[in-house]
Formats: sequence, structure tokens, C-alpha cells
Amino acid sequence: MNKTTNGMTLIEMAAVIVVTGIIGLGMTLGTRGVLLHYQSDRVRQDLRHYGNSVMREIVQELNIAQKVEVDGLNGFSRIKLYRFYNGLTPDVVISCHQRDGIQVNYDAPADGNLKFPSIGPYRNSGQRTVWVKDFVVTSEPDSRPGLGIFKQSYLHIELTLAMDQDVFINGQTTTEDHYFHRGAFLGHAYIMKKLSNDVSTIS
Repeated sequence: MNKTTNGMTLIEMAAVIVVTGIIGLGMTLGTRGVLLHYQSDRVRQDLRHYGNSVMREIVQELNIAQKVEVDGLNGFSRIKLYRFYNGLTPDVVISCHQRDGIQVNYDAPADGNLKFPSIGPYRNSGQRTVWVKDFVVTSEPDSRPGLGIFKQSYLHIELTLAMDQDVFINGQTTTEDHYFHRGAFLGHAYIMKKLSNDVSTIS
């Protein structure tokens, strides 16, 4: 009595191996894509937290200054704040560095605790590089006569942070910008300028 056993032929086994390999490759690529997206979102979240926090710190410092001067350093705006209107040297200097971010008296804001997120998860070994693209402080344009001092006492603070990713499009690294803007009315500085009849502009 002959007994036959159903089994897989060599061709069928090869087909199963090929299909399994394709499925495995697809799952690997899909997982990698999700992981890259998660990592980028983590860095974006750190950038947004830093940008919002540092802008809040700047506005708080501006609100208590009696005199404000704006000039430039390192290709970015620099703000000099005087606690007293007749002060000769600034009590607080807000500057910017491309790799170190915003600095208050040449240290990180919030007593050194608010550091620029250039170091952290998913930023090592060239994975993602974050840097300051622009920091600009300007006064409100003086468009109406008689409002010069008032307009000079309203500042626009603009901060642009950039992130370079290790994801290549057409052979180039992708870069995305994160823009932050705050307007600040210098109430104390405005009052002191009015009381002193100082018609000079904020430099």
C-alpha cells in the first residue's frame, strides 16, 4: 500500500522566504520612519519650550528696566538694561550666540538653568543639530508725529531657532525653522523718558 505525504516544493519554500523577507523589510523601514519622526518631535518640543521660556525671561527683564539700549554682537541684537535711568553701566546684558543661544550677562537665563538645547537625546553624533538662526530686536516704526517716545518704547523681539536633520532630501540635509515673536512695552523706560524730557531715541 502506497502512502503519499503532502509537502512543500523547493519553489514554494523559496517563495515563502522571499515574501517573508519583503514583509520584514517593510516593517523595518516603517519602524525606522516612525522612530525618526518621534526623535524629531522630541527635539522640536525642546526647541519650542526653550524659545517660549527664553522670550518670557527677556520680556520680564525689559519690564523692570528704566533704560534700554539695543546694539549688536556676534551678528545678533544685544540688549543693555539699566535698573536706574541715570546708570552709566548696564545691569543686565542680553546677548545671543549661535551655538549657546540667548545669554543673560553672558550666562544661560534663569540663573543659568535655561540652557540652549544643543545637547540632549537624538542630538548626538550629528543626528540633529540645533542653532540660533536670528535674534533681532527693533522698536516700533515712528509713523505719526508726536508719538516718537511712545513708539521707541515698544520693542519687537524676534528669535529664530533652526534644526538640521540627518534626513536627506535630494542629497541635502533638511533644515526647519522655529520662529518666536514677542512685543514688549517698556513702561518704566517710557515714564522715565517723559519725566526727564529725554527725546533721544533708543539706540
